[in-house]
Amino acid sequence: MTRHMIVLFSVTIAAALAVRAQTTPAAAAVACPETIAVTESAAPPNGWEAIGAKVEHQFDRVSIFNGKSGGQEYDLAPDDEKATGRKVVQTWVLKDYRSMNLFARCRYHDTPVTLNKDLPAPLALCTLAFEILKDGTITGISTAVCH
Repeated sequence: MTRHMIVLFSVTIAAALAVRAQTTPAAAAVACPETIAVTESAAPPNGWEAIGAKVEHQFDRVSIFNGKSGGQEYDLAPDDEKATGRKVVQTWVLKDYRSMNLFARCRYHDTPVTLNKDLPAPLALCTLAFEILKDGTITGISTAVCH
């Protein structure tokens, strides 16, 4: 094989791999919604009427779990955490936990309501960025994304 043929062959393989990468569907990133609307209601005592209300709750933090939501589930600690002043970034490396299903549980300020979503296998990393006060309270706007 001549040097020209080897270069041409290498370029052809690289082009084929690039086309395949473009046509292979990748899992879309998963991000916790910034807010959720929760409908609150009350069980009124006799003689009273309860009027429900819709309340918006801001995203607080994410937890990453092995297992099945509502069944056997194991809360995974972040693999890495970096803090700069009040800003903290936590990271989970998902490939290390793929022996079981993985899912994210998005938590919101001032409500026990959570959103859960399975994390498909192509997703490799989740990050949570937030600001924290000295007393450990998460403050400001938090973001979580898995990609």
